[in-house]
Amino acid sequence: MSKVYDLVVIGAGPGGISAAVEAQIAGVDNNKILILEKSDAHNETVRKFYKHGKRVDIDWNGIKAEFHGHLSFEQGSKEEYVKQFDDIIEKYNLKVVYNHHVYAVKKSGDIFEIEADKELGVIQAKKVVIGIGVMGKPNKPSYKFPPKIRPVLNFNLDKVQNGEKVMVVGGGDTAGEYAYGLVDMDLGCDVTLNYRKSEITRMNPTNKEIVERYIAEGKITSKLGNDIVDVEVSEDGRVKVNFQDGTSEVYDRVVYALGGTTPTEFLQNCGIEMKDKWTATHNPETFETNVEGMYVVGDVVEGAQSIAVAINHGYAAALDLAKKL
Repeated sequence: MSKVYDLVVIGAGPGGISAAVEAQIAGVDNNKILILEKSDAHNETVRKFYKHGKRVDIDWNGIKAEFHGHLSFEQGSKEEYVKQFDDIIEKYNLKVVYNHHVYAVKKSGDIFEIEADKELGVIQAKKVVIGIGVMGKPNKPSYKFPPKIRPVLNFNLDKVQNGEKVMVVGGGDTAGEYAYGLVDMDLGCDVTLNYRKSEITRMNPTNKEIVERYIAEGKITSKLGNDIVDVEVSEDGRVKVNFQDGTSEVYDRVVYALGGTTPTEFLQNCGIEMKDKWTATHNPETFETNVEGMYVVGDVVEGAQSIAVAINHGYAAALDLAKKL
């Protein structure tokens, strides 16, 4: 493909879509804007990790946000949120290529060469915005999983069976939803929630209220403030969890909900310097990285971000790159 795009956006999440829309509004020819998405639909994180009917909030994790640009969304259910972005893509006639995985981005002179799969091959662009999420792979604990019990050490609820004694590990919204979700599914499971801190501080108010109420009502057993040292095979072949306070408990299954990881390796392969695990080197006003002409928005800026913040990142990046084209 010989065409050189003015802008290629990697990731069809809120930050990436915002960057494409705002670049178009700022004067970039829409025929020279392309969005590449590895999954089969936009906003993969919301589609995959939000349960049916769950509300998508503008404010997240105690952080209030106001929209700076032309793009916004109204709070509503998961389905309503997705529909809003369907309408945005249609309104601005955005070209999004789905099921298209990007392996690397390399700069040759003033042009970026984007190595992707399928029929497009190497794509060339003057500017690149990276807006991929942090939830591609789950965080794993530092201790090793004994091979014999590895099948019952999971990162979602897909394999939970009726009547099992299950411990959910984590202090965020996913952990809370897994814990009370298991209760609500009425599988007859004995549910424990473990978090290394003694208080729940990372959940949104709704999830926190449900979890604390279920703990008070005895529906969820609290194992807060007690970190896990390791896990081993119990005498009867189940999971023996050893806690920091010297106690142990046996479970049928342990489900880890420890969050996602920033795709650091991909960013570094693109030439982006990382300040730490969560933070790509970037201009805090324009979101341009140390690689001139390459921008980061959303989760890859400095870890998990709210949808509204990601949209604002896209706006700021688009204004800057449009000026420089």
